[in-house]
Amino acid sequence: MRYVISKTVSAFFWFNLVLASGSAFAARPLNTDDANVVDPQSCQDESWVKKSKTSIERWIVPGCNFFGDTEISVGANFQSDTGLESAQYHLLQAKKRWRVLEQDSWGLSTTLGTLQHTSRVASETVDDVYVNVPITWSMGEDRFTHLNLGWVKHQAQGYGAKTWGLAFEQPFNSHVIGILETYGEEKQSSKYQVGLRFWIIPQRVQIDTTLGNVWGPSGHGALNQRWFSMGLRLLSPALY
Repeated sequence: MRYVISKTVSAFFWFNLVLASGSAFAARPLNTDDANVVDPQSCQDESWVKKSKTSIERWIVPGCNFFGDTEISVGANFQSDTGLESAQYHLLQAKKRWRVLEQDSWGLSTTLGTLQHTSRVASETVDDVYVNVPITWSMGEDRFTHLNLGWVKHQAQGYGAKTWGLAFEQPFNSHVIGILETYGEEKQSSKYQVGLRFWIIPQRVQIDTTLGNVWGPSGHGALNQRWFSMGLRLLSPALY
């Protein structure tokens, strides 16, 4: 019993250290979600920085799976745009796994969440509610295809839109994984990203980097929208 309590306290301290370090430098470069959730009785922190020519975003999104194979995440985004006031966004999300992903098979989850930002300018206020269905196919050892189908309600603007995403993960060796994705929302330009994932400590510490842009003709406008992201993902052991 003493060992279990000691292990729980140590893991809890470790995870709080994760949260503190995640805000210092920001992983989750893929917009397309996978069908997995963090291990039962465990937590993770995904934090990242996304930089374009005109803006910078700093995200931190800790999440835990304590019951019902459901991952609960609470996150924040601190964003600065050229010519605009700095903004802060808040995220709350629940992700339920219905089918566990196994090798050479497929997994299924559903996600329900909200993203909010209050602005003095009504057109810049964000009050979104979204639902997403991630499906993942295992194509062999650490090789995956992810498909997302969803919908978002932009309550401040008064309309809803379909969302989608398609992503691929291809390992180069046991520590380096290539990632490629395209994703979009109805009535908006679709986007793409390419990048690499690096396991620093397998199944515990991962660094992610991506380059992304909007689909469309190259030119000055496309250069302004191009971005680079770098992130850190930390996974805890079981807390109890």
